[in-house]
Amino acid sequence: MKVLWVFNHPAPYKVDFFNELGKKCELTVLFERPSESDRNPAFYYEKAINFKCRILKSLILGRCNNWTREVVHVIKREHFDIIVMNGYSTFTEMNAIRYLQDKKIPYIFAINGGLIRQSESGLRRYLKKKYISKAALYLAPDPNSAEYLKFYGAQADLIRLYPYSTIFDKEVLGSPITPSQQEAFRKKEGLPCKRLYVSVGQFISRKNNFSLLEHWKTMPQTSTLLMVGNGPEKKDYEKFILENKLNNVVIKDYEPHKKILSLFQMADFSIFLTKEDIYGHVVNEALSQGTPVIASTKANSALNLIEDGKNGYLVNLDNNDDIVSALNHEPNELLRLGAIETAKKNTIETMAARHLEVFQEFLKK
Repeated sequence: MKVLWVFNHPAPYKVDFFNELGKKCELTVLFERPSESDRNPAFYYEKAINFKCRILKSLILGRCNNWTREVVHVIKREHFDIIVMNGYSTFTEMNAIRYLQDKKIPYIFAINGGLIRQSESGLRRYLKKKYISKAALYLAPDPNSAEYLKFYGAQADLIRLYPYSTIFDKEVLGSPITPSQQEAFRKKEGLPCKRLYVSVGQFISRKNNFSLLEHWKTMPQTSTLLMVGNGPEKKDYEKFILENKLNNVVIKDYEPHKKILSLFQMADFSIFLTKEDIYGHVVNEALSQGTPVIASTKANSALNLIEDGKNGYLVNLDNNDDIVSALNHEPNELLRLGAIETAKKNTIETMAARHLEVFQEFLKK
């Protein structure tokens, strides 16, 4: 089975997935550009092992966009049983999709998540429908993202869901670590506290960290918030923390994947109060370490994975009492066990297996 996959940049979680998928098919991936401009260089750490990888020579346009006709040239030169277009919004992707549609070449359209924007212009909505609506099959990571596809013209009966993950089976804890282990890990990190909350993500407005810091003014000194990441708002956070004497807030620079998992292990809760995320991998990453998640309803991963009182808590950003109540919940063993059980069903291996099922269905059409 020869598969061609087109994706914007070699993000490590995608490279991990492609390496797993490539074990069971002859996979070629075309990356449109070497990186996203707003990503920390440490974000790009994996290499292609089980698939053919090509970084295209494209004209870089801003943070994500680019232009090259190389995708079309590859499709013309080589035969593939399956073509997956993982996106529609760059000039390169538009050109490739237009070619596939004009030549009536069946393809799969895959998304990493999606949010319907009711306020967008008529032109933008028209373009989305034009480039989304004519695939032979669709891949979406959750029901909300499937609604996004339907809104922009995809037929409901052609949409296939898949478990979206950045975690391998072996990375999911077999059981929660003990309180004594947590205490030892915290001391080693210089975080001796009664209760630890970890928030991981870019320091940008969309992640809603100022709202989190405002809530932290009401939290007891025995509860420590560890914020991990980088971004343009970092200095503003530091100023806020200093002015409000938040001695129980610690900021840590971006950490690589394995280190992030170890930080989750020592936490009582992970916090993800994002204002908008088309998915949000950090939810499943926290769950995989037995860490219950307190997350807003604005992240598709949270809506898809979190069950209130079983593995975490969903909160409404418009309801401060809802957020305060969740932050003050007592951590317990059942929450941690529930987190691990959810994560076991959402791994890179299960993700690859589901894609292969969809590929086989595609070939039978």
